[in-house]
Amino acid sequence: MRKLLGHPLPQAFTLLVVVLAVFFVLQAVLAAAFQIGPGNLTPALGLLLGLAGVVAALITVPLARRMEGESLAGLGFPAKNVVRHLLGGFAVGAGVQAAVFGIMAVAGWYTVSAVTVDVGSLVTMTLLALCVAFWEEWAFRGVLLRLPEKAIGSWWALALSAAVFGLIHAPNANATAMTLVGITVAGGLVLGGGFLLTRSLWLPIGIHTGWNLFQSSVFGAGSTGAGAISETPLLRGHVSGPQLWTGGPGDPESGLVLILVAAAAGAVLLFMAVRAGRARPPRRKTAAAIV
Repeated sequence: MRKLLGHPLPQAFTLLVVVLAVFFVLQAVLAAAFQIGPGNLTPALGLLLGLAGVVAALITVPLARRMEGESLAGLGFPAKNVVRHLLGGFAVGAGVQAAVFGIMAVAGWYTVSAVTVDVGSLVTMTLLALCVAFWEEWAFRGVLLRLPEKAIGSWWALALSAAVFGLIHAPNANATAMTLVGITVAGGLVLGGGFLLTRSLWLPIGIHTGWNLFQSSVFGAGSTGAGAISETPLLRGHVSGPQLWTGGPGDPESGLVLILVAAAAGAVLLFMAVRAGRARPPRRKTAAAIV
């Protein structure tokens, strides 16, 4: 068993199962204790459930350090450039969403009927977006991309982590096959590209936070993950037009506009990562080159 867990792939799937198990158990306990359901899911209660993911991540980070013998920096949490990468990533995530809704507004597919500044709701939703980003980036980029990459190389690990990231969102409200395609593209190209470029989880955490916050709480379009939360978005946005392009109300991640914009942004990040020499070949190719 010890020899098996010494390989990156079993390590990755063991850690992922532990993260998800702790997260879902904690969420179930909190939902039962506070009687949380779709009908009463306020931003504060949503934040409480989001903290379950943070706890799951914090429990498994020390487990990963012991299993791998890595430092925090080696796990993707370097102390250097934390604020710069978080803010830079936040700008990327917000910029992708601004481009998406800007394109839809020009096409007449997105309109705003009201502007409401609810500071409490925005602050709570920002913290919730950060909590979700922290635990999901640890699980899917810090564990399921970083570890398999050591054995199968950057591109196969990127595809694996993106596919699982997409599938894990299948139970979300309003999720469709196109939603999973959109989330897979976002996870594989934008978030994965951010990790490969910096070898740090802080950039994808920032991207993920800005992405979720602006999509749901700024532009008011909702999302498959947070659609049930009774928040007060900054803009009372309305999405109409061809569902193939817009994804329809509450599900912009299934629209071709978002998918294509995310693919373009991800391609830029991956190009920069390759140019900087950050992409890694499979382990066997590295060994062959040494021989």
